[in-house]
Amino acid sequence: MQRSHSKPRVKKLVPSLGVSDIQRSMAFYSDFFGFEVVDSYENDDGETVWCWLRAGVGELMLQQLDEEQQITLHPAIGQSWALYLRPDDLGDTHMRLRSSGADVSDLEMTGYGARECFVTDPDGYELWLSEPEAGLGPDDEDDDPEDDDVEPASIH
Repeated sequence: MQRSHSKPRVKKLVPSLGVSDIQRSMAFYSDFFGFEVVDSYENDDGETVWCWLRAGVGELMLQQLDEEQQITLHPAIGQSWALYLRPDDLGDTHMRLRSSGADVSDLEMTGYGARECFVTDPDGYELWLSEPEAGLGPDDEDDDPEDDDVEPASIH
């Protein structure tokens, strides 16, 4: 009898972004998208150099890069991607981003029925903010995780 081999499955995918000012980035993701710290690492001087953030089912890691690690000219093709975020209230989020002076595009309706805009975070990462038309898929359901075992810490 031949055994079937199951393929490995990914249980979670968490983007990790290298940033030039981790405090500024933590504040940006907290203020506009409600991310909270669930874990962090501080250096010997007590400065945060890495953190894990969570907002609903969305998770993101940030890592402080030193000047030598920061890419400033012509990013590599592997960096030409966007993070997709689905805020609770796209209109309110868009208004707050625009009021803050963030580099955010106009809200537009797409041919597939979603309202969308793009915003650049403080380090130049492109965020794709979208509010899909109701009924387009499983992400239309309530996304609050039920089995979180880590309590978020506050961002300072």
